[in-house]
Amino acid sequence: MEHRILKSEEADQLIIQLLKEANRPLTTREVQAETEKRLVRCPDATVVFLNNLRIKGLIKGEMSKEKRGWIWWV
Repeated sequence: MEHRILKSEEADQLIIQLLKEANRPLTTREVQAETEKRLVRCPDATVVFLNNLRIKGLIKGEMSKEKRGWIWWV
C-alpha cells in the first residue's frame, strides 16, 4: 500500500499530536516509524520537516548523545 503525502498543515498537526501522545521525547526514527504506521509521509524528509517545526517554535528538539541523534518533544 502506498503512503499518502500529507500537506504541510496536516503534517504539522500529526507530528504535534504524535509528540503529545508519546509523553516523552521521540527520536527522529521513532517519529518516522509512527508516520509509516499511519501510511503517511511528511512533505519533506522527516528530519527536515521536524527541524522546520522546531524553527517555527511549534516543537522542541535537541541533539542527544545518549540516543545518538535528534530527539523531539512538545
